Amino acid sequence: MTLKIMSANSNFTSTQKIPQEATQLVKLTKVSSRYLEVPSFKDSDTHRGYFCYNCIYFMKPNHCAVVTDEGQDVNGNVSNVIAAHGICSLWTPNEKEIK
Repeated sequence: MTLKIMSANSNFTSTQKIPQEATQLVKLTKVSSRYLEVPSFKDSDTHRGYFCYNCIYFMKPNHCAVVTDEGQDVNGNVSNVIAAHGICSLWTPNEKEIK
């Protein structure tokens, strides 16, 4: 058996295309992601705990890669941001931020 190793400098170019509809993903709503902001956590150390600030999807200062900023949270509150002190069911730890 011969093992062929490809170089990173290969001249190979793929002919496969990503379907256009696959590049037009829609963010989840705050309600469908179970997002909520707890006002009493606003002044907390967001480097500790299950806050949006510590999530891999959080985009500083107040956005999320997978949840939309607009609309109501599960408590019916509207802030039009993803707060650093918010929480949702999609939380995935960002090891670079957690203390």
